[in-house]
Amino acid sequence: MRQEWWDRYTTWQVKKELTSYGKNLRARNPGDFYLGKGAEVHVGDDVLIERKVRFSLGDNARISIGDRTYLGDFTNLLAVQEVSLGKDCAISWHVLFMDTSSHPFGYRGQIPKTQIAPIRIMDHVWIGCRAVILKGVTVGEGAIIANNAVVTKDVPPATLVGGNPARVIKEDIIWE
Repeated sequence: MRQEWWDRYTTWQVKKELTSYGKNLRARNPGDFYLGKGAEVHVGDDVLIERKVRFSLGDNARISIGDRTYLGDFTNLLAVQEVSLGKDCAISWHVLFMDTSSHPFGYRGQIPKTQIAPIRIMDHVWIGCRAVILKGVTVGEGAIIANNAVVTKDVPPATLVGGNPARVIKEDIIWE
């Protein structure tokens, strides 16, 4: 009974931070919201946000989370431009999404600049604990990202990737 009351209270706190949300949102802990001017967070129906999930958005950045997606404890979504999670995704704990290099860099003779590119996770993707998804990555439908993988390039649909940097381990996979 007490946990049920606490879930309702923390869900109410999270809803105050969101731009839009669907029905049956459940948020087990308010987590952390750092929202820049004009930033938007959109959440679909039947989403579960576990404990201490962090949303860090720059000015005019956007995060969207599709229907029936699960975000595990201590997941960190950092968006300077856009992070988009599809429907029916399972995101384990301590996963990091980061659409920016965070600091300017370049090669000799270039003017250093911060690299920024959107992250797109398609529908029905499973991301294992402590995985890192970096700027400009698109993860195809039905893919699995192994624990501790560092994803720096696009992931084809229905593949299992792992390692640092992540590479294809198996193709034509399915999961429930």
